[in-house]
Amino acid sequence: MPIKLPDNNLSQSPIETTAGSRIESARQQIGLSAPQLARLVGVKTKTLENWENDRSGPRGDKLTKLAGVLQVPLIWLLTGETPEGHKRAQILPETARVADKLERAIAMQQELAALLFEVSADVSRLQQQLDDEQDRAA
Repeated sequence: MPIKLPDNNLSQSPIETTAGSRIESARQQIGLSAPQLARLVGVKTKTLENWENDRSGPRGDKLTKLAGVLQVPLIWLLTGETPEGHKRAQILPETARVADKLERAIAMQQELAALLFEVSADVSRLQQQLDDEQDRAA
């Protein structure tokens, strides 16, 4: 059954909420941890925490990416107001599971990259040994 993104902040005036509280509320509603959302948006977890605590705010492409990942209108993130006629996005409860799978895939990719680097170094070392043996034999 689909769940609704946070409507609680939509009923409050924009002055009563902050961009940071809207980001945090939407993140929690779709079941993402701060590190998961940070990874999906392409920022460090500390950066996302600064946004959620209103110590700084997202700019440009990161703001747009946040709205997309959180499935909320960009104007809502900025002002707390929902555009006329906008229907709140419905998402499946599987979102958190998909985010977990994505996080595991990213970790696997990083492990694979490290392994490929090691293999490359081993191949280079072996090639050097072969070259050295051929030079001695000649």
